[in-house]
Amino acid sequence: TLPPAADLLFVPWPCQMALSGCADPWHWPPLTPTVMQWMEVYNRSFCQPKEMLVPVSEEHSAEVEHLLAPSCVALHRCAGCCADEGLQCVPTRMHVVVMEVMKTRYPHSHLGQLAFIEHSACEYHLDSFPAPRSSCPPCSDKRKRQDPQTCQCRCRRRSQHCRDRGLELNEHSCRCEKLRR
Repeated sequence: TLPPAADLLFVPWPCQMALSGCADPWHWPPLTPTVMQWMEVYNRSFCQPKEMLVPVSEEHSAEVEHLLAPSCVALHRCAGCCADEGLQCVPTRMHVVVMEVMKTRYPHSHLGQLAFIEHSACEYHLDSFPAPRSSCPPCSDKRKRQDPQTCQCRCRRRSQHCRDRGLELNEHSCRCEKLRR
């Protein structure tokens, strides 16, 4: 008979690939997962600085001409669950950390230093921008956003943006096009 599917997940990799070296993989002693106690679960979910992987491009958007390695860095950022949806976990103390990254602009590479902000203390605060509760159906076109008063989908791009380039905004496609004479 086959073991339960959950037990198959715990079979060591060498036993999955080649049965030599494993006496009997089907009767491998199933690993019993340890149960994390409620207080530890609660403490881990509380609003506090947690190590997160943050894309470097998110923090340094001006570095687009370089390929950066690593492409993301581990930073402490405020995170945690709030029992009240009107609260959010926000930083109350921050500091700057400088990290070396490899900057590549073909064919040359060099080590460079970039500064990042890390959170060192966090608290629950009232959410100053609660998520809007809209009864309007969402816009299907990603180039459009919804006017919450009228529920109409309008172009995200402004007509002035196109005029500055000697073009006009096509309100249907939300693209800048050549002026019609």
